[in-house]
This record gives sequence, structure tokens and C-alpha cells, in this order.
Amino acid sequence: MSITSPIPVLQGDKGTELRSADEELMLRRPDDELRIPLTAIARVQAERRAVSIELTAPAGATPTVYRVTDVSAAAASVFADVVNAALPERAEGETVIDGATLVVTRSLIAGEEEDEDDEVRGGLPKPAKWTTYTAFAAVAALAVVVGLLDRNWGRGIATLLLGELGVGASFLAWAGLTSVWEDWYLRRYGITVDARQIYRNGTTTNAYTDTDGVTRYVGGSNKGKPVQVAYHPRKPLTAVVRTGRGDQVGSLILFFVIAAIAALIDYGTFRLALPAFGG
Repeated sequence: MSITSPIPVLQGDKGTELRSADEELMLRRPDDELRIPLTAIARVQAERRAVSIELTAPAGATPTVYRVTDVSAAAASVFADVVNAALPERAEGETVIDGATLVVTRSLIAGEEEDEDDEVRGGLPKPAKWTTYTAFAAVAALAVVVGLLDRNWGRGIATLLLGELGVGASFLAWAGLTSVWEDWYLRRYGITVDARQIYRNGTTTNAYTDTDGVTRYVGGSNKGKPVQVAYHPRKPLTAVVRTGRGDQVGSLILFFVIAAIAALIDYGTFRLALPAFGG
């Protein structure tokens, strides 16, 4: 019989997801997706924050067991009760088959022949990174000059430490605000498509298909939840995983605060170094 009662979707460890779908269960793991017919299941057992799916097996054989951990204990109990109630009744003396032979597995691992050029590169572009490296080097040179001119290496070391902290905070604010702006811009002017989580090159990523039919990849783990990707109409590799507006506003406030702190640190570095130049 099919499952008609409300049944929770179990979100487990490492993005594992277990849900009911008509007359089968769908177990989605980082590297594969399993469709398990109810006829292949002997029982489902809830064990606190874990659920075990035991498949049918002939007498004397060891049954296959799939286990999902780190789920809600309450949801696990409800899930097990509903699925067990929906399992088909078996007549006494009926031949029991190996349920594992009925399970359909679909790999979510992208092939090694996939083009690496189809991967969205995160972070700031190279010119921005080189600007940051130059700023770090400039602060180090400034600290040496301050130490030499002021004949006070304590001031020079303080200039170095405070200045490098300011550059680091400025870079973090710059990267964060750029990311927020990009997310806002692509949400408003880009193309939004559904993405699917897959396992590629040893990590979890999100695959989406652009209007040219090319599959591209953008990083990020989403605990098995479906996500949407927004990408630039003319530059499909400029893409972001869409977030909620609440997350966007929170990130904007956070990075503005970091930018303000960075500005104060940079001003403090300027005031600290100024006396060495007779200011």
C-alpha cells in the first residue's frame, strides 16, 4: 500500500535525506540516490536520533540495512510508525526475496571527464587579490620606515601589527560586501534555475544547467535541501546560490560593521605612524 499519512522528511548527517515517495522511500546521500520500494523493506526502526531501514532477506541470509543518523528523534519515530504501517502484508510461508535486488541506485558523482572550466570560482577576482597583497607589503614597508625614522622599533612593530590587521579586516569587508552585492544583482537581473546537490572531486557541490544546456557547478553544502542558483545571462560562470532575504540583510549589516571597524583600525595606523614623519 502507498503512504498517504503526513510523514516528515528526515534530514540527516552530511546532507543525507530520507523521504517517502508514493510506494517507495528515497534515500539521498552525498554520492548517490537510492529508491527503495516498500516491498523490499522488512521494517523501519527508530533509534533515538537515527533511523534504520532493514530490507527483506531469505532465511539464513544477512539483510541489508541502511542507516540515517543525526535526525530529529520525534520525526524519526513518526517516520518509522507511518512506514511500518504502510508495508505490504506477507502471507505465511511466502518466499522472501532479497530486498537489495529491488533497490534502484543513481550515482550523484560527476565523472572525472567533466570540464573544470565549468566550475564557478569563488572569492574576489585576481586584481582584487593582488591589490590586497600589495597593501600587506606596503604596510610592512611602512613599519620599517617608521622604525628607522622614529628610531623606535616598538612604534614600527605596533604599526606593522595594527596595519596588517586593518588590511585583513578591509579585505574581509570588501569580499563580504562584494558577495552581498553580487547576490542582490543576480537575484534581480540574473537567471534563476533549480540546482541539484552532487558529489564531485571529493566534495559536495551544486549542479545547474544554463540556457545553452551546459551543466555548471557552484560550491556549497545545503544539507540535502533543494536550492536555486542565480547566474548572469551573459556570464553563466558568475553565479551564486540564492539565500533568503533575511540572510542577505544580516550579511549586509555584518559586513558594514566590519568595514567600519576596518576604517577605525586604518585610521589608528595612520595616527600611529604619523609622528615618525614629524606630524
